[in-house]
Amino acid sequence: MTNFKLRAPSKYDQILCDRNLKLIHSATTEFENAEVLIAIAHKNQVQCLHRALTSALNQTLINMNIARIVVLDDSSDIIWPEKIKKLLRHPSVTLLKAECGSPARTRNLLLDWADTQSNLQWVARLDADDELFSTDSLEALWKSAKKTNSKAAIGSNKLRKNGKILSEDNIADSNELKHHFELTKLIEKFASGRQKRELPSCNLILRTNLGIRYPNIRSAEDHWLVTKLLMLHSSDIAICPYPIYAIYSLDGDDTKKNKSNEIWLDQRNRLSYIARTWSTLLTTKRHILGMGMEGTVWLQHNQVVKEFYPWTMSDVKVQEIKILLSSDKDIPIPKVTWQKYGGMWRYQTAYNGKTMPGEKIAKKLIVQYLTKLYQAGVGTLNIKRDNLIITTTGELQYIDIGTDIKPLTTSYFRDMCARLYSIGILGNKDEELVRRNSWRRQDDALKALSGFETFYNEIITLLHPQCIEFTSKQIPTDILKNNSVTLLIKACGQDANVLTEQVTHIVTQLCYPVTFNRKILLIDPHQGTFLRQYANANLTSLIQQAQKLKDDGLIDAILIAPSDPQIITATYNKWFSQSNCIKTHTTNNAPLFPQIWGFDQITTPYVLQCDLDVLIGRRSWQHDYISDMLCACESKNVLAVGFNIPKSQPKFTHYHGEPGEFAPEVRFGLLDLKRIQNQLPIHNPQLDDRLTLTWHRALQAAMAIKGLRAVRGGDARTYYVHPRNEHKHLPEFSIARDLIAQGREPAEQHEQFDWIPGKHWQYQHRHEAIVFLLKGRYTEYSLLQRSLDSLRSQTNQNFGIILIDDASGANHNWNYPILLNKLENKTTLIRHCHNVGRMPNFLLAIKEICQAPQTLVAVLDQDDCLMQTNIIDQLLDAKKKGADFIQMPMYRPNKPINLYRPNYTNSRKAEGANVWSHLRVFTKALFEQIPEDYFKRNDNSTWFDTVTDYLTMLPMSELAKNPVYLDSGYAYWHLRKYYGQDERDREDKLIKELLSKPSLSKNH
Repeated sequence: MTNFKLRAPSKYDQILCDRNLKLIHSATTEFENAEVLIAIAHKNQVQCLHRALTSALNQTLINMNIARIVVLDDSSDIIWPEKIKKLLRHPSVTLLKAECGSPARTRNLLLDWADTQSNLQWVARLDADDELFSTDSLEALWKSAKKTNSKAAIGSNKLRKNGKILSEDNIADSNELKHHFELTKLIEKFASGRQKRELPSCNLILRTNLGIRYPNIRSAEDHWLVTKLLMLHSSDIAICPYPIYAIYSLDGDDTKKNKSNEIWLDQRNRLSYIARTWSTLLTTKRHILGMGMEGTVWLQHNQVVKEFYPWTMSDVKVQEIKILLSSDKDIPIPKVTWQKYGGMWRYQTAYNGKTMPGEKIAKKLIVQYLTKLYQAGVGTLNIKRDNLIITTTGELQYIDIGTDIKPLTTSYFRDMCARLYSIGILGNKDEELVRRNSWRRQDDALKALSGFETFYNEIITLLHPQCIEFTSKQIPTDILKNNSVTLLIKACGQDANVLTEQVTHIVTQLCYPVTFNRKILLIDPHQGTFLRQYANANLTSLIQQAQKLKDDGLIDAILIAPSDPQIITATYNKWFSQSNCIKTHTTNNAPLFPQIWGFDQITTPYVLQCDLDVLIGRRSWQHDYISDMLCACESKNVLAVGFNIPKSQPKFTHYHGEPGEFAPEVRFGLLDLKRIQNQLPIHNPQLDDRLTLTWHRALQAAMAIKGLRAVRGGDARTYYVHPRNEHKHLPEFSIARDLIAQGREPAEQHEQFDWIPGKHWQYQHRHEAIVFLLKGRYTEYSLLQRSLDSLRSQTNQNFGIILIDDASGANHNWNYPILLNKLENKTTLIRHCHNVGRMPNFLLAIKEICQAPQTLVAVLDQDDCLMQTNIIDQLLDAKKKGADFIQMPMYRPNKPINLYRPNYTNSRKAEGANVWSHLRVFTKALFEQIPEDYFKRNDNSTWFDTVTDYLTMLPMSELAKNPVYLDSGYAYWHLRKYYGQDERDREDKLIKELLSKPSLSKNH
């Protein structure tokens, strides 16, 4: 893909856009008071245009400055010949350029433009391939309308075919045109082919600001307009049979094209049927409210009745509309009653009076209208002033109930918002913003609509307040502080490789919901050999890390045991009445002095002291274990309380222990320092130059004599596990620490102080039909909370979660179980201690954790959220129908008007065709069809470390048997952080590389 671009190439396609009207040059001031406009529209009709323009310039009204000319170029891609340029430079000519997209749209733009010109009163139509017959043709038609004070005048025309003028003239006959019976007969004759002469619909002059416009159909749009004009306003239409107005060409490209297909005949047959229908209604004196392209509306006994033409409404469509407009929905559309009458569908509704919208509509009414329709899942696609009313209660209401009412999609809703914004806020003409063919991109076209991007973002955020109105609180902190207890963590030089990790683990696991008076790290500076040594000492690194932990606020103080002999002997004398020993460790090389010296530095009555390597489990974060342990100390003969171990039963074990039965728990326990101090000195024999007993064994011996106790037991919700040094290198150790921290230890660990290694240390497998995969690193607490809240809000809770934190550290992710709350039981929480990377996490989650091949894996970034509450039901329904690859609409608040609808045909050639976009859902089986090497760089050395959305979704979209895009409104809120241009350039390079990989599809 050597020509890779971030954006897909432009193409000529139908989009919602304005007419992009540009004034190339204006008529001179001598024509500014002209009241008649000759309106000529063309697209690439240079040769014909010369003839038409010449005939217009020769008109008597031009010579009298009563008329002027406007030429509208509808996106021609030709170079003007000099002879045309010369004509266009005439003082009476205004040249416009626009994107209209169809003949009807160009004519309507000319009518709209004429309405804005202050002195113009009349618009005379002249097609680019026609010509005015004589120099006074326009003057005669204009005078016939003006002298009768008519709304319009219709003239006669000759016909040109193959360059020759035919003998048969199409004479405007008032006897045929002014009475609906005769008009209907005329239409039926030429529609059935019984006569060649048609309606003289091209020979038309209209008053400005009349409001009537051409329907946007592919053929006979001029016949429809003139028929409607004659049916509704026959008494206000002047007929001017002579002089002949124009020469109508049968050689035009559109005419030839239309006559060569069925559309030409079909539209004329439909016109014949409609003329007959309208004539019947006029005969029966119906109070006609509207004559539209899909039916006729009239007022009958204070009921509005709309009857559909046979081809516009089916039984299936009526049922769909009934469901969409069900009576239990609060929507700005009248409640109607349907019935089939004479084989045709009609409905009726109460007529309660109305006010037509003016040039603009109050923003409050627009927002209310859009909100109700979005929440009801209803799209009203034909938004224009004629189809809107302001009810007597002040509500904006849509009254065009018909085929343009559809189930809501993001595209439909954006169109509705843009159309209403254009009409109601900006006050544009109805046809200014419609769907038309253009080379512009859809998002660029809507960005050009002044203020719309902001308006649309306001609407979406109003509809989804949960996506922006979330707590700004960061990490949950301790609720209370217990000023009587200090936490003391004991470490030595051989702990350098794990110090930061373990201190963070211990502090975060212990400081909620109650924290300590102080959190102190006690360092044994010994650098020789160690008892049960498992690593080389690195005291320098240990102290550096300790300082950073203090700077970061994780601990409050660092104590380094001194080596001063006087302090050592003084401490030993106080504790053991030994004054001639300066060795800091016992005869077995166990630490002694550093720990008792550390106890002497504590100023609180109690200390919760622990070894650095303990692993702490929390089955419930609401458990106040400190209060439990302090309660156990209330007995006057209790000196120490051991920290609980993992129990098989979730019950409270009575604190127990006879005098001297248990030593104070040296690895992890609460000490009553005041009571211990009261027992000093205690006996500790010396052998050679060292004391023989550790402090807790010496104290145990004294306790047996004095009737004092160390107790064990307590609430099973909080516990610890101690890993033996020889097990700390095992690969499952980091998994075990994470699982223990979550209170999810296996049965093999129950009732055991020491860690029991083995294959039983595994993250919980998931077997649900749908599993959400949430991966992230250092995700803001509030954003992750929002993401989880969106899962909690799902009406169907039959899903699982895999939540992976890729080494943010315990100081950041300790609270994830609190965030999960009730979701915890359906969640596999994985917290890596070292950064693994995106693709390895994908493989772990999908290949190892998910077990069922047909499980749908839904990727939900931790800083994003779901926008609907029925996502699960939609996914399960699609799964039931065989979908193996599903996407749902994504909303990006930084790019609010962009839509990301995927295209599953040749997506690799279309730079991914949005198959990368959220919400991304696929089966485990589909993902596993991709070889793992596919996720690596072309040299096969490393994983792709970013653009994993493209990397995973593109090959799956090619392999999927039934890819589906579910669009019932926005489903996924995605705010992508800006990473800087360098990172964007790198991503583009990686996307180019992965797009160049061969497709895995057998069809390529």
